[in-house]
Amino acid sequence: MGNVFATLGILVGCGMIYRLIPGVPDHTVVRTTIGSMVLNIFVPLLTFGVLSTAPIGSDIWSVPLVSITSVAVGFGLSWCTFALLFRGRLSPPAIGSLIVASTWCNAMYLGLPITTAVIGDHVGRVPILFDYLGMTPLLFTLGTIVCVEYGTRGVRHTIGEGLLQALRMPPTLAVIAGLAVNLLQIPLAPFLLDACSTAGRVVAPLMLFSIGLALRLPRLQMVPMLIPVVLIRCVLVPISVMWLASLITPDRDVLRATMLEAAMPTMMLTMVFADRYGLDESVLAQAILVTTIISIGTLPIVAQWPY
Repeated sequence: MGNVFATLGILVGCGMIYRLIPGVPDHTVVRTTIGSMVLNIFVPLLTFGVLSTAPIGSDIWSVPLVSITSVAVGFGLSWCTFALLFRGRLSPPAIGSLIVASTWCNAMYLGLPITTAVIGDHVGRVPILFDYLGMTPLLFTLGTIVCVEYGTRGVRHTIGEGLLQALRMPPTLAVIAGLAVNLLQIPLAPFLLDACSTAGRVVAPLMLFSIGLALRLPRLQMVPMLIPVVLIRCVLVPISVMWLASLITPDRDVLRATMLEAAMPTMMLTMVFADRYGLDESVLAQAILVTTIISIGTLPIVAQWPY
């Protein structure tokens, strides 16, 4: 287990080291480019290849259900903490950032490489189902509502408009296409599956390298307000959904992968929403960093829980 996380940590560290190399392209441009390639090309190919060939079982609904429940728990705890207890002590954009940071987790960018490295490639469908059938649709709906409510710019969207935005994302379209091919038992050419498999092998290193490009050293004055985020995101949410996951997930490896997903640190995609709707990007960036650092210690514990 330690070797797995050390290997992943080296790839993240490479991204951090890249920022120190003189004369290379700006790390922000590189990260944006990598993110666009991964989101629009490599993840859809990986998603289609995995879901078109994976055995379809109860995890097609159980994993998204746990994902949706984890969002509900994270949102409820964070709203009670920051919107009620911290009202008047923090600005609305900061409160919105802390709620978002506590609610949505890094299911793909960090979740995919960790779950497949710790458990195996045969659970590669779990991060996909957890994210694109649970986390991401709720980010474009509930997350948008939170961002508009606490942000300084942006227009209010209906839930239907948010779902439509999520549906138009290439990975979501790949989920639909992959499941359709699988359920209808449509034969696929071997070269197509080989292309998807090859694309899948580059996703994890690129994701981890991109995380390293984005991480910054935490500012000490922000640590007290980030403690509740860490507790909610890395501890309370996985503990709260463990009973549900154990109840509805008969496969032990799928259960372990689902619980690892629930314990992931803050989702990096939330930074896009913070910029779009005027949340406090500095607070959110610090939350991403601190939860990611703390998860180095909490994720091995979750992986070893006696399920």
